[in-house]
Amino acid sequence: MKCEKCGGKGYIEIEETCKTCGGTGKAKSFDPKITAELTKEQLELFMKGICGVCKGTGKVKRLVVCPECKGSGKAGRCKICGAKVIGNHDLCPNCRRKPHAYLLKNSCGIEDVRLNRVYIGKVSAITDIGAFVNLNKRLRGLIHKRNLGNSNLKEDDTVLVKVTNIRPTGEIDLALEKMDDYAVVEISKDVPTVKIAELERHLGKMVEIRGKVTHVKLTGGPTVFTIIDETGAVNAVAFEGGERAYPEIDVDDIVAVVGIVKRREKIQIEVLEMEKLLGEEAYKIQKAIQEELDRRSEPIFTGFLIESEILDRLKPEMMLVAKELRKAVFESRPIIIRHHWDADGVCGGVALEKALIDLVEKFHPDPEAKYYLIRRRVSRAPFYELEDVVKDLDEALEDIDRHGDKVPLVVLVDNGSGVEDIPAIRQFLVFGADVITIDHHFPDEDVDKYLLYHVNPYKVGGDSNYTAGILSVEIARMINPDVDLKLLAGVSVVGDRAEGEVEKYVELAGLSREKLQDIALAIEFEGFYLRFRPSSYIMHEILGFGRKDRQKKLVEMLSSYAKEAIEAQVKTAMEGVKVQELPNGVVLAALDVENYAKKFTFPPPGKLTGEVHDRLKQKYERIVTIGYGPDFAVIRSEGVELDIPRLVRELQEEVNAGVEGGGHLVVGSIKFIPAKRKEVLARLASKIGSI
Repeated sequence: MKCEKCGGKGYIEIEETCKTCGGTGKAKSFDPKITAELTKEQLELFMKGICGVCKGTGKVKRLVVCPECKGSGKAGRCKICGAKVIGNHDLCPNCRRKPHAYLLKNSCGIEDVRLNRVYIGKVSAITDIGAFVNLNKRLRGLIHKRNLGNSNLKEDDTVLVKVTNIRPTGEIDLALEKMDDYAVVEISKDVPTVKIAELERHLGKMVEIRGKVTHVKLTGGPTVFTIIDETGAVNAVAFEGGERAYPEIDVDDIVAVVGIVKRREKIQIEVLEMEKLLGEEAYKIQKAIQEELDRRSEPIFTGFLIESEILDRLKPEMMLVAKELRKAVFESRPIIIRHHWDADGVCGGVALEKALIDLVEKFHPDPEAKYYLIRRRVSRAPFYELEDVVKDLDEALEDIDRHGDKVPLVVLVDNGSGVEDIPAIRQFLVFGADVITIDHHFPDEDVDKYLLYHVNPYKVGGDSNYTAGILSVEIARMINPDVDLKLLAGVSVVGDRAEGEVEKYVELAGLSREKLQDIALAIEFEGFYLRFRPSSYIMHEILGFGRKDRQKKLVEMLSSYAKEAIEAQVKTAMEGVKVQELPNGVVLAALDVENYAKKFTFPPPGKLTGEVHDRLKQKYERIVTIGYGPDFAVIRSEGVELDIPRLVRELQEEVNAGVEGGGHLVVGSIKFIPAKRKEVLARLASKIGSI
């Protein structure tokens, strides 16, 4: 260990009174004998009446032998009693005389072994020539058969051995040693402590890093620890024969790691030693890391893609969401993106996914990290169903148990604003998760108490035209402005039939409205047959993140399939539509989708109801279309603001039918008990007629 007083130099600089001028700094007279030792500058000072030796300060500095280490540059504490030790010694003179044995840590090599010292070792093999003993993972010696005597050694026995010889070839000769009540002295190599960002300059060398464990991955070979400090992140690879290395080290621990810097796909460190740090030392490291993470997590705002007062009002909340997501990446916290399966939901989910994955690839040392840190999942319902949360939660708990992962950050896109989302959200909160909602459905105030952040245009005077896809694209740009997501915003607007100033996103997308509509149809057609699988690769191809020529062919093919399926279904469905004018002048169109549509094929009931409604609204200015089945109803309206969340609450109070659901002011869906379908639909029609 370096002497703290002199920094390992063996000397220190002291300041004392100038003997030439007696501390006055003035040159009244001086000894001519020193003239030969003076520089021209010093002589000129003397000629001006200023002492040239101290340059008028009255003080001079000189080097003296360090009194702490006596010039050795080495000093430390006795590894047994803690007393000060001068020079290159591990023990004080008093403890050297007491029984003790050395335990070599894995960083130590042959150069650290000393003749006639007693070491603690473990028998690795019994052979015809003697017993091989491991002094650590890198060093092995031999107790020759003739020196074993009557000892009955077995593999894995812990023994005390004395080094009797170190051969030029590096072979170590050992002899058994017996001691009672001995002290154990741990020896580790004195290596430079470096920051993770500096590891590139130390390839092939042994160094120490200090930082925070953010992820632990057990593979068929090594255990891989992801370590961060205030300068970067690195994988620390520890080999333990397929078993969990350093089981005492967990995620969020502050550790000191000694190892050899290697390069695979990225820089990594092969662990020789790993130790958990505690107390003030750990606190200082943790504080430095946290301060840097907070700085690095700040979102990058380059302006919104369009000018919008609504977006400006949402900006503070959006910035907080972007910061939370960036921070999760830097801390190796898994992120689950749950979104509705339609074009708007997919565009929002993929926008966040692309921005985050690109950030992971730039920052994270593990090339596989993007597969376990960022997970996009599809919700068939327009809210966070219990079926979905059970899958997400079980998968997260398994990863926590197997890999020491953190509890994930959950982002709900195009859902998560209503009371129907609360049961699933609360279930995740029990395990310490944080939930963020990015949505454009009419929000229920009760859900906010369970959310970390809630980005919703209704909260700042906007409406559902500011789609979840738009909001997610803008947040994704704050996370990572390097990813071009304009197309996704345009597809979201067209796919969700948004109107108003948000149509500027259509102009920015670089494609015609018809082409964007084809992409939206392709997404929904493929998404329907993917069922619950997110299939990032296919969706990325459709959205133009692959080959452009292939995207064009794929979109043309899938959208044509979708259009054919829609036209065939609508043609049949229109024959089953019953239209009536209500007392308030609103036209009510009802479609029994169970009997006038194919089951388990595209388009699904919600999409089919929307397509029928689009044709009917060309004829009627104020119209509500209801597509109903045995236990559900899908609602679309034009020229009529229904406030569907309010209708659902009223139906829940008036009809004992297990009613649940939600949506926008003009688009939504409800579910109920099949036996009460007639009563629920009658009450719903009555409420629409009284608006």
